[in-house]
Amino acid sequence: MAVLFGLRHNIADDVVGEVFGCSQATITRYHQIFGPILRWVLRPETDARVAQARREGALVDGFIAPVGQRDGLADLYSGKKHVSGQNNQVVSDLDGQVADVGDPVPGARHDAAAFWCSGIATRWAGHYAPGGPGMTGDKGYIGCGIITPERKPPGGELADYRKAYNRSVNQIRAAVERAIAHIKNWKILKTGYRRIMRDFPDTLRTITMLEIYRAWTLSFQ
Repeated sequence: MAVLFGLRHNIADDVVGEVFGCSQATITRYHQIFGPILRWVLRPETDARVAQARREGALVDGFIAPVGQRDGLADLYSGKKHVSGQNNQVVSDLDGQVADVGDPVPGARHDAAAFWCSGIATRWAGHYAPGGPGMTGDKGYIGCGIITPERKPPGGELADYRKAYNRSVNQIRAAVERAIAHIKNWKILKTGYRRIMRDFPDTLRTITMLEIYRAWTLSFQ
């Protein structure tokens, strides 16, 4: 409960210790012990969810998790979001349920670059290959081989049928934004990650699995 409470509300370990009647060191140790156990327990549901999502079209988008300036780490500042953080690529199904999250990438990377660096492009290559189920993203993924809206031509306007196409693509891909909103309900990825940076990838994987489990179990109620 203490580990989940800390992840959900992004509360410092010493405060969580006060709530649960133990020391800050104990809470920190709980995170180190129970993080791997949580991922091990949740692995079957996560694998089943990914297998199900691979049967249909998928959506992709990214979000920046604030981490602040960190000594020894470059390219964290996102000029688009005006925050130092990690770019996390999220894949969802067409209903907006999380299916996969890539490895974190420095926040200065554009979504198109993060798409490849995070491993998502490789893991989901079959979706945007010829004859695949298809993968849809926003204009930040133009040139990646997936379905995206079209840009306006320089100094011109899109034809009406192209505008209609863009509207249809945007309506479809809006579901992945709901998936990201659910992930960011785990406040540690929204209000500022303050833990050791080497633990960030494991924290991201743990939260991804917890969110997949939450949505997966709700779908059977």
